[in-house]
Amino acid sequence: MTTNDQLVKRFRFPLFFEVIVWGIYVCMYKYSWFLEMARLPNPQHDNFPHPQLIIYAICMTLYTIPFYRWLAPTLLLAKKYWWLVLAVVLHFGVLLKINNWIVTGIFSSLHHNGPIAHFYDQQFSIARYRLFTPFGWSPNTLFTDLLAFMAVAFMRYAFENEKKKHLLEKDNLVLQLESLKAQLHPHFLFNTLNSIYGMSLTGSKDTPAFILRLSDMMRYVLYDCQHNHVPLEKDIAFLGNYIEMEKKRYPDADISFTISGEPEGKTIAPLLFIQFVENSFKHGAHRISEKGFIHGSLDILNDRLEFHLRNDYLAAPQMGPKQMGGVGIENVKKRLQLYYPGQHELRIDKENSTFEVTLIISF
Repeated sequence: MTTNDQLVKRFRFPLFFEVIVWGIYVCMYKYSWFLEMARLPNPQHDNFPHPQLIIYAICMTLYTIPFYRWLAPTLLLAKKYWWLVLAVVLHFGVLLKINNWIVTGIFSSLHHNGPIAHFYDQQFSIARYRLFTPFGWSPNTLFTDLLAFMAVAFMRYAFENEKKKHLLEKDNLVLQLESLKAQLHPHFLFNTLNSIYGMSLTGSKDTPAFILRLSDMMRYVLYDCQHNHVPLEKDIAFLGNYIEMEKKRYPDADISFTISGEPEGKTIAPLLFIQFVENSFKHGAHRISEKGFIHGSLDILNDRLEFHLRNDYLAAPQMGPKQMGGVGIENVKKRLQLYYPGQHELRIDKENSTFEVTLIISF
């Protein structure tokens, strides 16, 4: 199940809760209350006699729908709490009586004979009298309706509020991804173009191939990364091109990166691994030491992906984990929380002049 499917299922919970309230409270509790009030004969001793009273209970409760679906959540989101109090008074004090008068009038006009017709006539007379009475409510249904559907309204508000926060966070991470791509362009382009320029001066036969690699990488960043998920093989190809470019700059360094498994048919959030790889080349000891190394692997299993990267780094007195990672790794952490909640494990270890990253993602 994708992250979007999980979010859709999550935000459907208020609808499930609403259905439960209508099923248990309206179709069972209010039905039984009207049934007891009507005192209708039940010679068959049925468990649910006179089921038309369920329809009657539903119609008597229809007035709550605009309140809990629109009015209350809108006022809560706007933080207009005093307006909400006024809306409660007017809705349950005025609209309830109007709804009861209309519904009982319709049911009374549709039933002309039998005990249930007498019940509807009696209910219509009571509703008509209460319509013009300042405090003419039935407390048995007024307070239970208020409690039940205020709960639904607050449930919808809470999930709408969380959905709004989620969308804001997602938009923020999109901006961070754009910022990450913008950072990648000048830094990587400068180093890569210098390498290709040096290759062209020496007449290297690999120059056209590396120009093509750079073109593929730029196409991936500019076009494919516009989507929340990309084919895994494209992200791997981008990573491989980047590493080959850097290996060309440091031909004597101990640099290796292995890939195993079949990426076909799998998708992933773009640019998750490049930040770790870029940091390893940016801070790696291979830049000044022949003993410097960068060793990495990407293993694709049936239901998960394992990324490992280990390198020694240039020691600096003030350098800590934040300096080694910076904003880019914090960006990756937030994107992992967004796209793979509960489906990933990220470990970053820094000790004895060695930086090691392990990222496991379950599909």
